[in-house]
Amino acid sequence: MTQSQNPSLPQARVIVKHPYLSMMCLYFGGFTGMYSETALNIALPQLSLAFGVELNMVQWLVVAYMLVIGLVLPFASLLMKWFTARQITLFALCSFLIGALISGFAGSFEICLIGRCIQGIGTGLVLPLMFAMVLEVIPPHKIGQAMGVAALVIMFAPAIGPTLAGFLIGTLSWRWIFFSFCITLAIAILFAIKFEVNPYELTKPRIDAISVITSCFGFGGIVLGAGMVSLFGFTSAPVLGSFTVGIVCLAAYIKRQLNIKVPVLDLHVFTYQGYRVGVMCLMLNFGITLAAMYVLPQFYQNAMLIAVAAAGVLMLPGGLINAAVSVAAGTLFDRFGARGPASIGFACSALASAMLMIATPETPIWYMVACHIIMMIGVPLAMSPCQTHALASIPPQLNSDGSTIMNTLQQVLGAICTAVATCLLAAGQNTYFAAGGTDSALAFTEGSHIGFAFTLIMAVLGFFLAFRINLQKEQSAQKEESVADASVLSSLMQTEVFSVNENANALEALRLFTEKEISGAPVLDNNGNLCGFVSDGDIIGTLAHQDTTFTSFYSYTIDSNEQGFEEKASALIGMKVGTIATKNVLTVNLQDDMRTVCATLAQHHLKKAPVMDKGKMIGIVSRTDITRYTVGLYAKTN
Repeated sequence: MTQSQNPSLPQARVIVKHPYLSMMCLYFGGFTGMYSETALNIALPQLSLAFGVELNMVQWLVVAYMLVIGLVLPFASLLMKWFTARQITLFALCSFLIGALISGFAGSFEICLIGRCIQGIGTGLVLPLMFAMVLEVIPPHKIGQAMGVAALVIMFAPAIGPTLAGFLIGTLSWRWIFFSFCITLAIAILFAIKFEVNPYELTKPRIDAISVITSCFGFGGIVLGAGMVSLFGFTSAPVLGSFTVGIVCLAAYIKRQLNIKVPVLDLHVFTYQGYRVGVMCLMLNFGITLAAMYVLPQFYQNAMLIAVAAAGVLMLPGGLINAAVSVAAGTLFDRFGARGPASIGFACSALASAMLMIATPETPIWYMVACHIIMMIGVPLAMSPCQTHALASIPPQLNSDGSTIMNTLQQVLGAICTAVATCLLAAGQNTYFAAGGTDSALAFTEGSHIGFAFTLIMAVLGFFLAFRINLQKEQSAQKEESVADASVLSSLMQTEVFSVNENANALEALRLFTEKEISGAPVLDNNGNLCGFVSDGDIIGTLAHQDTTFTSFYSYTIDSNEQGFEEKASALIGMKVGTIATKNVLTVNLQDDMRTVCATLAQHHLKKAPVMDKGKMIGIVSRTDITRYTVGLYAKTN
């Protein structure tokens, strides 16, 4: 689980001893959030009976959850600049845990709904943070694999949701669906406390009130309108009114983000062609998943008249296949890129959708399970590669914005696709009854066929769009730019690097700073690998923590005769550098373009950063080096 130290491979942007353990809290949290989205679908009839309310009213447990996610998601990127990743994660996980307990113990529909809304806060914060963190703490050659695990979370959870929920309802009660959330959330909280790191600089930008308001009404209006379609119909006044408010406010929000100095979300990510295509493919793929997972369990119950628990079991094989393919898809991306796996994935989804369109109540069970398995091969094959391709196409400083936008669009599209599937189901049933039909199972079959036709259309669109991912050309262009920038970086960086061993004491570090007239140095372990960075500020900060009177070398000189200070200073001087140094070192790679290097120094307020090549530190680049190079370049030009 430790990060690879293979010297021939590049390191992560932020060096973490156990990168996958640091991600585990977000993986568990994301799994719970996505599992929660589909688990309740199968429990709605039982909840209707338990609370004594109409089925269309109980659907608000799903609508409200997605509404809160849609409200919270757009602010995740901004919150990452105000609070540490661990603070955000713990708040999100604890919110979800509290909400799950409220819903699980609820004695009325209203209380259950309140708990459901609180759960939405947790999911809205965890999902974008999960994908943004992968790009920071995972080495570049393993990002596809890590994204595969993230895709496993996103795709396997909703696929397995009906199975687990059906089992819990059949053996215990609907309350245990909410209690099952608590188990995975408790595990996630333990991982967050023990292993999570914070890779982002807290810049605390100004919060634009107008952006906040237009975001809430824009994204919230669209999600709310889509959620109310099943209750009132597409042409009803509440739905049309909500959509109108949402679209108008969203347009105002987009215009403001493009024109203010510090946007809540930097929409310039869409200027990158790889990100645009990747996101469009991802949205289509996510729409296929939610629409199919909405229609298929109901087809088992309402058309084939299979009990809820048995319907959940029939969804299990596809869920297991989904898990295996999700991880494999990430590895395929690392080896072959996104275009091949994505096009094959959409082709599988199209084939499965076409097969489901001819299913009837008499269709053999094995045929239905086979259709589900084919779709669960296709969906993750497209999911992870498209997601990784999109995020890898943007500069590092836009990662949090790119991840937040991606997850926000997923939730908005998820609400819309569910609404469309609901309307298509109803339209097919109404057409059957209008033609004189009387069999409710056959009526639902007609509606399901139209619903599966919807997934087929999205799969075909995704298949052709996948061929817009011209990865080889992009990689070639990136390689040429990388080679040119590597030459610039190698010419301006300082190759004579003064470092200290992690077992050296603070006095040795201070002597090095004084002799070489530097303010900090990389810290190496016994194998020569970079494991930290220590500065005079780290050492004096430790002294200041021990005695707040002494916050600089000057105060030390003035007050060195004070009784008791010599003992404190002596203890500090004898401390090992490894215990004082900053562990999560922000580095740049020799292959990084100069824009990325400058962004790393500026965004994180760094004076200098180690330069890595094939896993080894080969130099240090500072703001002074870049400034000197820029001035020289200007002088040559003029």
